[in-house]
Amino acid sequence: MVSPSAAPFSARHAFVVQLARYAVVGGLGTAVNALIYLILRVWIDPVPANLVAVVLSTIASTEANRQFTFGGAAGHRWRNYVQNAGTMVFYAFYSSTVLLILAALVDDPGPTLEATCVAAASALGGLCRFLVMRYWVFGARGEPVEAAPDEAGGAMADARSR
Repeated sequence: MVSPSAAPFSARHAFVVQLARYAVVGGLGTAVNALIYLILRVWIDPVPANLVAVVLSTIASTEANRQFTFGGAAGHRWRNYVQNAGTMVFYAFYSSTVLLILAALVDDPGPTLEATCVAAASALGGLCRFLVMRYWVFGARGEPVEAAPDEAGGAMADARSR
């Protein structure tokens, strides 16, 4: 019998590993969102630019999380759609509200300040999204999906077979 300490770190600390991987994907997703926003902001107003950036970055980050954070877990199709739609609606309203408040507080805020404020505000929503993805979208019957595989094969073999 193998002692618990001999198990890979990803198997013993699945939540920590997934949260760290989610943070990496989230940081990249936030950067992609900001980049799309800044590019679109040249031609269109803040709120429409934000809405397009939210939709595109949410789709990309969901797939990146499925592959990297949750080890390619299939997830539940309709739960994935609901989570994506919910995320887009939440961030559309939340980040648009941040932009409107910023415009009310700062005379003529530039696109860089706008993108920075939206990125900073997204951290709270990101934690909630991680928990929904871990326990509801990619988890089996309310159970969390195991950690993504490590170099030794890790714990995902069991999770992928669900």
